[in-house]
Amino acid sequence: MSAIDIRLPQLLRGTSPLAGMFVGFPSPALIEMCGHAGFDFVIIDNEHGPASIETTEHLIRAARCSGIIPVVRAEEPELARVLDAGASGVQVPAVNSAEQAQRVVNHCKYPPVGERSAAFTTRAGGYGFFGGSAQMRRVNEGVAIILMIETAQAYAHLDEILAVDGIDALFIGLSDLAISMGHAGDNLHPDVQQAVGSIIDRTRARGHACGLLASSAADFRRYANMGATYLPMTMATLVAGALREAIAVRKTPR
Repeated sequence: MSAIDIRLPQLLRGTSPLAGMFVGFPSPALIEMCGHAGFDFVIIDNEHGPASIETTEHLIRAARCSGIIPVVRAEEPELARVLDAGASGVQVPAVNSAEQAQRVVNHCKYPPVGERSAAFTTRAGGYGFFGGSAQMRRVNEGVAIILMIETAQAYAHLDEILAVDGIDALFIGLSDLAISMGHAGDNLHPDVQQAVGSIIDRTRARGHACGLLASSAADFRRYANMGATYLPMTMATLVAGALREAIAVRKTPR
């Protein structure tokens, strides 16, 4: 028994596409609904979302209760806290260099792999019920590190980033990458899509998973066919689409 769901690194090593959901709303109920619906993972968005660390812990707890794997998107200063709250993975935005990638690994892994400080009385340690070397080994092997590639600078340093030990997956921040490449608002520009294909191929060649946002079934199929296996959509997009459809039906003349 463990407070942490440690399935994600193994799943990311597989070839089957994983369906996920970005949730920026601080609602445990929505997390549970994603689990009951059958999504593989949920990304709690602490980069752009409003959740506090206390609320984040409740969101992670809701994921554990409903059987869905909780990843938290968070910047470097927040990694220790979301990991101690029991995140199964972290997704770190705007990683642009091998040096930054190595810092992330050091933040997330216990010695001798990294430099994470041990605090086994947290939720991740079962409030003291799970600790010591067994817990350190469980976390080092079972908590996923996902780095976001979302700038031309990161693309230029991709091979150096991929050479850092301890990474489980790369996630392409498509909109920001397009902006950085000079194609704001045109995610399907040939240059951007060529970069996407190159990132996926080079990441897979190093034995890591690669992912990006799949806002529709067509996106999911397109990027899965290109080799991406970590494919979330967003709760906001899903809800907005359902609301537009609902109001359109009600306002359509009879």
